[in-house]
Amino acid sequence: MIYKGKEYTSKKHPVLEWIFRQKNPHCDTAQAVIGFTLKDISDGYRACGIAEPASISNTILDLTRKKGSIALRLPESILSLGYDLRKKTGRSPDGINYAGEFVLVGVGKQIQSWLDWGENLEEIEVSSAPLPDKIRPFLRADEGALFSVIDYCDVFSWALHKRPNVVWRVQNPMKWQPNEIDGFYFAEIDGQEILLPVEAKALVTGDDINLVQMQGALETVAKRYRQHDVLIMPLAIQMVRNGIKIAVFQQCSPAAEGCILALERVLAVSFSPPLEAWS
Repeated sequence: MIYKGKEYTSKKHPVLEWIFRQKNPHCDTAQAVIGFTLKDISDGYRACGIAEPASISNTILDLTRKKGSIALRLPESILSLGYDLRKKTGRSPDGINYAGEFVLVGVGKQIQSWLDWGENLEEIEVSSAPLPDKIRPFLRADEGALFSVIDYCDVFSWALHKRPNVVWRVQNPMKWQPNEIDGFYFAEIDGQEILLPVEAKALVTGDDINLVQMQGALETVAKRYRQHDVLIMPLAIQMVRNGIKIAVFQQCSPAAEGCILALERVLAVSFSPPLEAWS
Protein backbone atom coordinates (compact mmCIF):
# COMPACT_ATOMS: atom_id res chain seq x y z
CA MET A 1 0.00 0.00 0.00
CA ILE A 2 1.19 3.53 -0.82
CA TYR A 3 0.15 6.08 1.78
CA LYS A 4 1.33 9.69 1.57
CA GLY A 5 4.09 8.61 -0.79
CA LYS A 6 5.36 5.89 1.55
CA GLU A 7 5.09 2.17 0.87
CA TYR A 8 3.59 -0.15 3.50
CA THR A 9 3.05 -3.93 3.48
CA SER A 10 -0.46 -3.51 4.96
CA LYS A 11 -3.13 -0.82 4.98
CA LYS A 12 -3.25 -1.36 8.74
CA HIS A 13 0.33 -0.13 9.18
CA PRO A 14 -0.34 3.61 8.73
CA VAL A 15 -3.05 3.23 11.37
CA LEU A 16 -0.63 1.55 13.79
CA GLU A 17 1.92 4.27 13.05
CA TRP A 18 -0.64 6.94 13.91
CA ILE A 19 -1.61 5.18 17.15
CA PHE A 20 2.03 4.73 18.16
CA ARG A 21 2.76 8.42 17.67
CA GLN A 22 -0.30 9.39 19.69
CA LYS A 23 0.87 7.21 22.57
CA ASN A 24 4.57 7.92 22.17
CA PRO A 25 4.96 11.26 20.36
CA HIS A 26 8.73 11.43 20.86
CA CYS A 27 9.24 7.87 19.61
CA ASP A 28 11.49 7.02 22.53
CA THR A 29 11.87 3.61 24.15
CA ALA A 30 11.11 4.63 27.73
CA GLN A 31 7.78 2.79 27.58
CA ALA A 32 8.26 -0.98 27.62
CA VAL A 33 4.59 -1.67 26.87
CA ILE A 34 2.19 0.66 25.09
CA GLY A 35 -1.41 -0.52 25.14
CA PHE A 36 -4.17 0.74 22.87
CA THR A 37 -7.89 0.16 22.49
CA LEU A 38 -10.46 -0.53 19.80
CA LYS A 39 -11.36 3.17 19.95
CA ASP A 40 -7.75 4.07 19.19
CA ILE A 41 -7.91 1.87 16.10
CA SER A 42 -11.16 3.45 14.96
CA ASP A 43 -9.69 6.93 15.51
CA GLY A 44 -6.62 5.87 13.57
CA TYR A 45 -8.56 4.76 10.52
CA ARG A 46 -10.42 8.07 10.48
CA ALA A 47 -7.27 10.14 11.01
CA CYS A 48 -5.54 8.35 8.14
CA GLY A 49 -8.57 8.56 5.87
CA ILE A 50 -8.62 4.79 5.43
CA ALA A 51 -11.93 2.96 5.31
CA GLU A 52 -12.62 0.99 8.47
CA PRO A 53 -13.00 -2.79 8.03
CA ALA A 54 -16.28 -4.48 8.88
CA SER A 55 -14.78 -5.69 12.16
CA ILE A 56 -12.40 -3.32 13.96
CA SER A 57 -11.57 -6.08 16.46
CA ASN A 58 -9.97 -8.15 13.68
CA THR A 59 -7.38 -5.47 12.89
CA ILE A 60 -4.81 -6.76 15.38
CA LEU A 61 -5.99 -10.35 15.23
CA ASP A 62 -5.36 -10.45 11.48
CA LEU A 63 -1.79 -9.24 12.01
CA THR A 64 -1.05 -11.78 14.75
CA ARG A 65 -2.70 -14.94 13.37
CA LYS A 66 0.62 -16.41 12.27
CA LYS A 67 4.20 -16.58 13.45
CA GLY A 68 5.28 -14.67 10.33
CA SER A 69 7.94 -11.99 10.05
CA ILE A 70 7.67 -9.02 12.37
CA ALA A 71 7.75 -6.82 9.25
CA LEU A 72 4.30 -8.16 8.38
CA ARG A 73 2.96 -7.00 11.75
CA LEU A 74 4.51 -3.55 12.04
CA PRO A 75 5.78 -0.73 9.84
CA GLU A 76 9.52 -0.02 9.75
CA SER A 77 9.12 3.16 11.81
CA ILE A 78 7.98 1.12 14.84
CA LEU A 79 9.97 -2.09 14.53
CA SER A 80 13.18 -0.09 14.00
CA LEU A 81 12.75 1.14 17.58
CA GLY A 82 12.67 -2.43 18.85
CA TYR A 83 8.93 -2.85 19.36
CA ASP A 84 6.74 -5.80 18.38
CA LEU A 85 2.96 -6.10 18.24
CA ARG A 86 0.88 -8.27 20.57
CA LYS A 87 -2.86 -8.77 20.85
CA LYS A 88 -4.33 -7.58 24.15
CA THR A 89 -7.70 -8.37 25.68
CA GLY A 90 -9.70 -7.02 28.59
CA ARG A 91 -10.81 -3.48 29.34
CA SER A 92 -8.87 -0.30 29.85
CA PRO A 93 -9.35 1.82 33.01
CA ASP A 94 -11.86 3.83 30.94
CA GLY A 95 -13.91 0.71 30.29
CA ILE A 96 -12.95 0.47 26.61
CA ASN A 97 -11.93 -2.88 25.14
CA TYR A 98 -8.21 -3.25 24.58
CA ALA A 99 -7.07 -4.29 21.11
CA GLY A 100 -3.31 -4.68 21.32
CA GLU A 101 -0.03 -3.40 22.64
CA PHE A 102 3.39 -2.45 21.38
CA VAL A 103 6.01 -4.37 23.35
CA LEU A 104 9.68 -3.40 23.55
CA VAL A 105 11.70 -6.53 22.73
CA GLY A 106 14.84 -5.04 21.20
CA VAL A 107 15.87 -4.42 17.61
CA GLY A 108 16.08 -7.66 15.64
CA LYS A 109 14.03 -9.60 18.18
CA GLN A 110 10.35 -10.54 18.24
CA ILE A 111 7.66 -11.79 20.58
CA GLN A 112 6.96 -15.51 20.87
CA SER A 113 3.19 -15.35 21.33
CA TRP A 114 2.40 -18.56 19.48
CA LEU A 115 2.20 -22.16 20.56
CA ASP A 116 5.23 -24.30 19.77
CA TRP A 117 3.87 -27.81 19.25
CA GLY A 118 7.31 -29.40 19.60
CA GLU A 119 8.20 -32.82 18.28
CA ASN A 120 7.34 -35.20 21.14
CA LEU A 121 3.63 -35.63 20.55
CA GLU A 122 1.72 -38.51 22.11
CA GLU A 123 0.23 -40.42 19.18
CA ILE A 124 -3.38 -41.60 19.44
CA GLU A 125 -5.54 -43.31 16.83
CA VAL A 126 -9.28 -42.66 16.89
CA SER A 127 -11.88 -44.54 14.88
CA SER A 128 -13.69 -42.48 12.26
CA ALA A 129 -16.31 -45.23 11.84
CA PRO A 130 -19.02 -43.19 13.65
CA LEU A 131 -18.82 -40.62 10.85
CA PRO A 132 -21.64 -41.59 8.43
CA ASP A 133 -20.41 -42.70 5.00
CA LYS A 134 -22.88 -40.44 3.23
CA ILE A 135 -21.42 -37.41 5.00
CA ARG A 136 -17.75 -38.09 4.23
CA PRO A 137 -17.81 -36.80 0.61
CA PHE A 138 -19.15 -33.46 1.78
CA LEU A 139 -16.62 -32.79 4.55
CA ARG A 140 -14.52 -29.68 4.13
CA ALA A 141 -11.19 -28.76 5.68
CA ASP A 142 -12.52 -25.80 7.64
CA GLU A 143 -13.23 -25.16 11.31
CA GLY A 144 -16.87 -26.25 11.11
CA ALA A 145 -15.85 -29.65 9.74
CA LEU A 146 -13.18 -29.92 12.43
CA PHE A 147 -15.75 -29.68 15.21
CA SER A 148 -18.20 -31.90 13.32
CA VAL A 149 -15.65 -34.73 13.18
CA ILE A 150 -14.72 -34.18 16.83
CA ASP A 151 -18.34 -34.57 17.88
CA TYR A 152 -19.22 -37.51 15.60
CA CYS A 153 -16.11 -39.45 16.62
CA ASP A 154 -16.08 -38.38 20.29
CA VAL A 155 -12.46 -37.33 19.80
CA PHE A 156 -11.99 -35.47 23.07
CA SER A 157 -13.28 -38.40 25.14
CA TRP A 158 -10.98 -40.91 23.44
CA ALA A 159 -7.93 -38.64 23.19
CA LEU A 160 -8.07 -37.25 26.73
CA HIS A 161 -9.58 -40.13 28.69
CA LYS A 162 -9.29 -43.28 26.51
CA ARG A 163 -13.01 -44.02 26.84
CA PRO A 164 -16.23 -42.80 25.22
CA ASN A 165 -18.89 -40.35 26.34
CA VAL A 166 -16.78 -38.38 28.81
CA VAL A 167 -16.61 -35.01 27.07
CA TRP A 168 -19.73 -33.30 25.68
CA ARG A 169 -20.19 -30.22 23.58
CA VAL A 170 -21.93 -27.26 25.20
CA GLN A 171 -21.88 -24.87 22.28
CA ASN A 172 -19.73 -23.92 19.27
CA PRO A 173 -18.84 -21.10 19.09
CA MET A 174 -19.37 -19.22 22.33
CA LYS A 175 -19.72 -15.59 21.26
CA TRP A 176 -18.56 -13.79 24.37
CA GLN A 177 -16.93 -10.39 24.41
CA PRO A 178 -14.14 -9.49 24.31
CA ASN A 179 -13.06 -13.06 23.55
CA GLU A 180 -15.04 -15.39 21.34
CA ILE A 181 -14.39 -19.06 22.12
CA ASP A 182 -14.32 -21.41 19.12
CA GLY A 183 -15.56 -24.43 21.04
CA PHE A 184 -16.98 -24.95 24.52
CA TYR A 185 -17.14 -28.45 26.06
CA PHE A 186 -17.97 -30.06 29.41
CA ALA A 187 -16.66 -33.13 31.21
CA GLU A 188 -17.24 -34.74 34.60
CA ILE A 189 -14.37 -36.81 35.99
CA ASP A 190 -14.70 -38.51 39.38
CA GLY A 191 -17.45 -36.08 40.34
CA GLN A 192 -15.46 -32.99 39.30
CA GLU A 193 -17.05 -30.82 36.62
CA ILE A 194 -14.61 -29.45 34.05
CA LEU A 195 -15.11 -26.78 31.40
CA LEU A 196 -13.03 -27.01 28.23
CA PRO A 197 -12.73 -23.80 26.19
CA VAL A 198 -11.20 -24.62 22.80
CA GLU A 199 -9.14 -22.50 20.43
CA ALA A 200 -9.25 -24.07 16.96
CA LYS A 201 -7.36 -23.66 13.69
CA ALA A 202 -8.43 -25.23 10.41
CA LEU A 203 -6.30 -26.78 7.69
CA VAL A 204 -7.40 -24.24 5.09
CA THR A 205 -6.17 -21.17 7.00
CA GLY A 206 -2.70 -22.25 8.08
CA ASP A 207 -3.04 -19.99 11.14
CA ASP A 208 -1.06 -20.56 14.33
CA ILE A 209 -2.35 -20.74 17.91
CA ASN A 210 -2.01 -17.33 19.53
CA LEU A 211 -1.39 -17.86 23.25
CA VAL A 212 -2.30 -14.28 24.16
CA GLN A 213 -5.69 -14.82 22.57
CA MET A 214 -6.08 -18.09 24.47
CA GLN A 215 -5.15 -16.42 27.75
CA GLY A 216 -7.83 -13.82 27.15
CA ALA A 217 -10.40 -16.54 26.49
CA LEU A 218 -9.37 -18.35 29.67
CA GLU A 219 -9.81 -15.17 31.69
CA THR A 220 -13.24 -14.62 30.14
CA VAL A 221 -14.41 -18.13 31.13
CA ALA A 222 -12.93 -17.78 34.63
CA LYS A 223 -14.71 -14.48 35.18
CA ARG A 224 -18.09 -15.85 34.10
CA TYR A 225 -17.90 -19.01 36.22
CA ARG A 226 -16.08 -17.71 39.30
CA GLN A 227 -18.98 -18.72 41.52
CA HIS A 228 -19.24 -22.28 40.15
CA ASP A 229 -17.54 -25.36 41.55
CA VAL A 230 -15.78 -26.20 38.31
CA LEU A 231 -12.29 -26.45 36.88
CA ILE A 232 -11.19 -25.05 33.53
CA MET A 233 -8.95 -27.00 31.17
CA PRO A 234 -8.12 -25.01 28.02
CA LEU A 235 -7.46 -26.87 24.77
CA ALA A 236 -5.86 -25.76 21.53
CA ILE A 237 -6.57 -27.84 18.44
CA GLN A 238 -5.12 -27.67 14.96
CA MET A 239 -6.35 -29.66 11.99
CA VAL A 240 -3.58 -31.54 10.14
CA ARG A 241 -3.58 -34.10 7.35
CA ASN A 242 -5.95 -36.89 8.49
CA GLY A 243 -5.76 -35.78 12.07
CA ILE A 244 -5.85 -33.21 14.83
CA LYS A 245 -3.12 -31.90 17.10
CA ILE A 246 -4.39 -31.21 20.62
CA ALA A 247 -2.54 -29.08 23.16
CA VAL A 248 -3.81 -29.75 26.69
CA PHE A 249 -3.22 -27.05 29.30
CA GLN A 250 -3.25 -27.50 33.05
CA GLN A 251 -6.55 -27.27 34.88
CA CYS A 252 -7.20 -24.21 36.98
CA SER A 253 -9.97 -23.00 39.26
CA PRO A 254 -11.93 -19.89 38.22
CA ALA A 255 -12.13 -19.02 41.91
CA ALA A 256 -8.34 -18.68 42.05
CA GLU A 257 -6.71 -15.35 41.37
CA GLY A 258 -5.16 -15.27 37.91
CA CYS A 259 -5.74 -18.37 35.79
CA ILE A 260 -2.57 -18.75 33.73
CA LEU A 261 -2.01 -20.95 30.67
CA ALA A 262 0.45 -23.75 31.38
CA LEU A 263 1.02 -26.39 28.72
CA GLU A 264 0.71 -29.94 30.07
CA ARG A 265 0.92 -32.27 27.06
CA VAL A 266 0.49 -32.41 23.31
CA LEU A 267 -1.38 -35.13 21.43
CA ALA A 268 -1.37 -36.15 17.78
CA VAL A 269 -4.68 -37.76 16.80
CA SER A 270 -5.01 -39.71 13.55
CA PHE A 271 -8.13 -41.33 12.12
CA SER A 272 -8.78 -44.87 10.95
CA PRO A 273 -10.13 -45.26 8.36
CA PRO A 274 -8.51 -42.08 7.02
CA LEU A 275 -10.51 -38.94 6.33
CA GLU A 276 -10.06 -38.34 2.60
CA ALA A 277 -11.31 -34.76 2.90
CA TRP A 278 -8.32 -33.99 5.10
CA SER A 279 -5.72 -35.81 3.04
